[in-house]
Amino acid sequence: MSTNPYRLKDVMKGARNVMDYGQVKRGEHVLLLADTLTSPLLLEALVAALDERGADFAVMHMSPPGLRWRAGEEPPRCVKTAVYGSDLVIEVLSMEAQAFPRMQETSMVEHGVRMVVLFGMTDDEMASPFAHFPYEVMHVLTRKVYDKWTAGAVVPSTKPKSLRITAANGTHLTATYDPRYVVHTGFLYDRLVPAFWNVFVGATVGIELFQEVKGTIVFDGLHGEEEYKALPPIGSDVAYPLREPVSWEFDGKYCTIHGGVEAEVMRRITARAGTRAAYILCEVAVGMHPKAPLSTHPTRHTGVTHYAIGSTAGRAPTPDKEYAPVHTHGHIRQVTLEIDGEPVIEAGRLLALDDPAVIEVASKYGDPREILEETTF
Repeated sequence: MSTNPYRLKDVMKGARNVMDYGQVKRGEHVLLLADTLTSPLLLEALVAALDERGADFAVMHMSPPGLRWRAGEEPPRCVKTAVYGSDLVIEVLSMEAQAFPRMQETSMVEHGVRMVVLFGMTDDEMASPFAHFPYEVMHVLTRKVYDKWTAGAVVPSTKPKSLRITAANGTHLTATYDPRYVVHTGFLYDRLVPAFWNVFVGATVGIELFQEVKGTIVFDGLHGEEEYKALPPIGSDVAYPLREPVSWEFDGKYCTIHGGVEAEVMRRITARAGTRAAYILCEVAVGMHPKAPLSTHPTRHTGVTHYAIGSTAGRAPTPDKEYAPVHTHGHIRQVTLEIDGEPVIEAGRLLALDDPAVIEVASKYGDPREILEETTF
């Protein structure tokens, strides 16, 4: 991947793209908040890119936060103060999990902070087409899918929408959901505005409030838990491929977890919560990035769907007020997904990639076939 002995030049294009995603302007107060596992080269490139933009910036390190917030741990006061006083926070984390989401949400809602989050980006990934994907193309892709999920939503009440998911691996799931509570990781607007965030690089769009669920989900891989780092490949929170099948079986609101070694890890996580709410389906989402690496960022890849059981507390309203300190994930690489009978994904292909409006925007940045081509590295 590297083209020069010092490598900084290799990652600078990706670092500059982070500035584009954050809409960094001269003189803005920017906090670069990294955990102590952040690559020094990646950090150096982001500092250089901030300096190029003329930002008034500071760099702060914190210990890897992992998922300690689930146990009620708060971030250090000095971190809170710095975050709340910034125009933009660029947060660099070593695994795909929000660090102190209450702080993030407070900073955006109450202080108007913009936020860009980098989850587990390696030097090689920052030097690849994964990190070079244009914000505008990500925006139009995300908006197309978001509008599909939410079409017909009315406040304060709305008619439930239906979701149907099937896959060759045995997955067959039907559910109803409230389209007012579609969730996303940014990109709904053509630029990042105060009180919003995005994930660099690659959106997901999904739902976190279900009314009825029936059927079975059979996973290709697991992700998003520190315990999964003990599963092959060792050290990554993405466990793929699985040694034994892992599935969730729903008959109404709650699921039963089936499977062997990997499923046992998941059963320990949910049992530790000590409440039946740990077994509620609380997320179905799809990735938006055609070049996201499946080995490390599967949930960002176009057409890959991911699922979670546990609590949506602090993320979306739960009318029954059930809470569980768990939000554990798995993903499937190729499904067919329909909303109210209309396909959004067909056999793993995100249909928005073929939308004329998406192709037109991609053509502004080069050959649209090349930009929208699905690749993995």
